[in-house]
Amino acid sequence: MRLHDQMKALKTRGSEMKAPSPKTDSDCEGRPILDPLLDSCGMHAPLSQTFSARPSAAIDTLAERTYARLRHALIVGQLAPGECITLRELAALVGTSVTPVRDALSRLAAADALHQHRQLGVVVPLLSHADLDELWQLRLATEGFAFANAAPHHRRSDWRAFKVLYADLYRAAERDDPARFAAAVWSVRVAILGLDQSSVLAMLVGRIWCRLGPTFTAMAADIERRRRISRHLGMIVTAIGNRDLDQARRAVVDEIAAGTAPLSSAVGDELSAPPLVPISTIAGRKARSHWKFGADLV
Repeated sequence: MRLHDQMKALKTRGSEMKAPSPKTDSDCEGRPILDPLLDSCGMHAPLSQTFSARPSAAIDTLAERTYARLRHALIVGQLAPGECITLRELAALVGTSVTPVRDALSRLAAADALHQHRQLGVVVPLLSHADLDELWQLRLATEGFAFANAAPHHRRSDWRAFKVLYADLYRAAERDDPARFAAAVWSVRVAILGLDQSSVLAMLVGRIWCRLGPTFTAMAADIERRRRISRHLGMIVTAIGNRDLDQARRAVVDEIAAGTAPLSSAVGDELSAPPLVPISTIAGRKARSHWKFGADLV
């Protein structure tokens, strides 16, 4: 066959090839609810794909993962308030070298989640009552706003996922493991507030919890506080299932009080709340028992 005829045949064959059909939303139906979150973190991709062949890209990815791990360790209270820890100990905690830890520390120090001291090393801040009161108000504003945005979009399938997360939290509340309880609480909070997507609001809530997390976990050593937090989160999940958003919003405020108020504070007092956040109605409200309530959901 002559070259001209070969080129003509190739053009004809190429015109007959169909382009792949565009991916529709229906193609994604049936995927697990956490898949989009895993995709965004690169957890579905092999490590060879997650870390680029370019050294700079690999370093950037390692630095981000180190920051995320250290940030999560603070949120769930794997570091105790007032604890002093060296750079090498932090590197061992997150399983990496000192260099990416140093970069993560700079970012967390800028958020006032950790303090760097020349003699002592890295210090986890101790929060005063004034600090807790400020974080309380910040939680009311940010988490109240996040729930107001997320609640109307919760589907029945989301509620079933919330029940599974709450079942794990309910069991953790009865174990003498505050860090595990804090991790279970964080999983429920991220889900019901819709913080699994990257946003400015998610960043603000995360920043608050980087500072609050160690103290929250220390306070969760008290089993009665764990049960109270568990009960309020269970009320939120139940109210979402009943489509009772007013009750859910009130329970959000009550859970913030139970998880942030100092131990010496009167949790039964009415709380002051910023605009657009419902006032707590803990005072005078008779709640069902922790045991009965948890059994209804599990």
